[in-house]
Amino acid sequence: MLKRTHILSFVSALLFAPMLSAATDMSSSPALNSAQKLFFYTDHLKGVAKGSRLDYGFKSVTKDADSITDNIELKVTDVVAEGKRDLEFNFLSGPNHIDFSPAKAYTGNPLIIHFLERDISRMAKDTGGSNGFFRNRIRDAFKSPSEVRDIKIQFNGQALEGTEVVVTPFVANPYAANFKLYVNKRYEFIFSDQVPGGIYRIHTQVPDENGKSVLIDEDMTFRQITPAI
Repeated sequence: MLKRTHILSFVSALLFAPMLSAATDMSSSPALNSAQKLFFYTDHLKGVAKGSRLDYGFKSVTKDADSITDNIELKVTDVVAEGKRDLEFNFLSGPNHIDFSPAKAYTGNPLIIHFLERDISRMAKDTGGSNGFFRNRIRDAFKSPSEVRDIKIQFNGQALEGTEVVVTPFVANPYAANFKLYVNKRYEFIFSDQVPGGIYRIHTQVPDENGKSVLIDEDMTFRQITPAI
């Protein structure tokens, strides 16, 4: 079992500090594009009541390796103020479980961070590189996303409004020779305020050198909300 009780505070300092701030004041924030606002400055859990649980499906497919199909849960243990919630997590199970600390007075949906922290740890392990390097590249990629577009998503038989943000953090990086496997890695985020928790899907793909097949394919997709009893 992996222990990650230190991750939330560590990542908040290095990558996602704006989203974790105790008070998000858009009027005093620097000029941001729509992708940065969606990611860093959105109250994704708006309207989600105390005692509610959000359930997500997780799938990881790696070429020539066993696939992983699992679950991720987020529980709202308290609503402490407007836009701030206390949260607990059950992130994957068995040998894949990561023990993320509860979040206090949190604004946003921290499962975005948790998904990426697992992703970053895997890349650092595979390449012998620095977690901080990959964190910074992903953060900076939102300054110039590859694509931002309005889309329709199908959920429970309904067509809902969403926004897809695509980033390719490692393309044309001067240090690409050190992590060739991940140079063309693609991240797709689908946000929707019509889905509880604000994010419908996070999807990553690692193509082979020729772009003809996929070596690693992972996603986290919203399934359902269980309301407070």
